[in-house]
Amino acid sequence: MMLFYNKNGIMTIITERKGRTAGLKYKELKIYPAPDGVEELAEKVSVLGFEQMQIEDPKDADQLMEESWGYTGSYVDKKLIEELKSRACVTLYFGEDEQIPQALSDLIKDLDHSIVVVDDNDWLHKWEEYYVPFELAEGVIVKPVWREYAAKPGELVIEIDPGLAFGTGTSPTTYLAARLLKESVKQGDAVLDVGCGTGILSVMAEKLGAGKVLSVDLDPEAVLSTEKNAALNGCHSITVKKNDLACDLEFKADVIAANLTGPLVIKLCENVRRCCRPGTVLIASGIIDDMEKPCAETIKSAGFNVLKILRDDCWTAIAAEYRG
Repeated sequence: MMLFYNKNGIMTIITERKGRTAGLKYKELKIYPAPDGVEELAEKVSVLGFEQMQIEDPKDADQLMEESWGYTGSYVDKKLIEELKSRACVTLYFGEDEQIPQALSDLIKDLDHSIVVVDDNDWLHKWEEYYVPFELAEGVIVKPVWREYAAKPGELVIEIDPGLAFGTGTSPTTYLAARLLKESVKQGDAVLDVGCGTGILSVMAEKLGAGKVLSVDLDPEAVLSTEKNAALNGCHSITVKKNDLACDLEFKADVIAANLTGPLVIKLCENVRRCCRPGTVLIASGIIDDMEKPCAETIKSAGFNVLKILRDDCWTAIAAEYRG
């Protein structure tokens, strides 16, 4: 089991859910222990052989709000936090016609619990309720397409329709990259977005004044997502291509944004110089803290001078200028 934020932004402990095929119905068993008994219950359920579960622990609400991402409170709906604080819950999933095993029934007979049959199509869209517009960088607002937002004077508003594949840009790695991008893009610049995902940085670059933007990703779904979000925002300077880490690109950039991972940043440095000219700024994000030093060293050895390093929680983003 591992800790992560699920589609609702709720911090959970979860393993892959058995029987969760989109469009099917399944049985959802929710068990409500005392707030301080959720870990004990999860252990007992696991001993019975049920390793596939979702755990919502009230104390995780405080941890969620304490994360120093700089904008957490603005993108997580207060309703969500109150729901998470309200009670502990362990959830198990079964096939629609599958019986709850007797040993499990005996374990939970004295605990509050509920069993409902759920349509997976409902779950696929429910998470959208919890995302609200948030400030990605100073004066740059990301608005999920299903939300309304009244922009303040001078604000840049980016509309994003993330679907379920890529997310809404609320990752701290995107936040760090966006801060550096805002400081780096000048009017008329050529921008390369490597690993574009939803295209949120590509759209931001055009709205900041970039003259042309090339967005690349190895995942064809990311290519489609970026094209869709570019169209949503009325962007005309963005070209999207399937490409692996700027390999063999014939494109000279003034700014290169690469929100990847530490190992991929290192690999990118093998290819990215062909897209640079003296003064090109590379923004590398998605770097976990223990990869900061090797990434910085690789970037330097590839011909860049490090200009700035931003850190937030366990994440790092590096801005560097190509020497030529």
